[in-house]
Amino acid sequence: MLTEKKLPHILDKEASRQRRYVGIPFLLAVVLLISCQTKVSTDIPPELLTNTKMADMVAISFETFVSDSGVVKYHLVTPKMLIYDDPKQPYKDFPDGFLMQRYDHNKKIISQISGNRGKYFDREKKWEAYGNVVLVNSEGDTLRSEELKYHEIEDLIFSDQFVSIKKGDQYITGTGGFKSDAQMSKWSFLKTKGHMYVEGGQ
Repeated sequence: MLTEKKLPHILDKEASRQRRYVGIPFLLAVVLLISCQTKVSTDIPPELLTNTKMADMVAISFETFVSDSGVVKYHLVTPKMLIYDDPKQPYKDFPDGFLMQRYDHNKKIISQISGNRGKYFDREKKWEAYGNVVLVNSEGDTLRSEELKYHEIEDLIFSDQFVSIKKGDQYITGTGGFKSDAQMSKWSFLKTKGHMYVEGGQ
């Protein structure tokens, strides 16, 4: 026979047991929900998660010679090329770096440029190189910068970033405003410093 003193103690045990039964299904539901969210998030391509435009075409270990009127103008090598057929501004992206060589009419290399990343805009005929950019001309003059742009139509290269040039025994650096023809035969800085070796006179 249950007394009044024992009855609340038994009711407390029963209530605790019911809470445990209710808590277990709830806990399982939370675990399943987290698992589903994790699986879904890992299955979605990163491009969709970042809301960036996906490439219309991807080329791996790509190499090509670009010619104009039967004359070879460029030789391009890149680990990956992403092609974006944007109606307003179609372009090619080289996210893993690239090497581009320019030729003259005699099929001689007149300059070579490489970078950790690059882009080519088809309509503007403009190249952009970023990260550890190195440009070497046929004379062996070497330009280094973190950013360099080249306009084919104007035959002009320029940069707003720090640029260093090694020309024989001369070292010239500029903090911005670099501009030159593509062969680096005529170039200028808005801001520059460096040292040059000059032969002594009489």
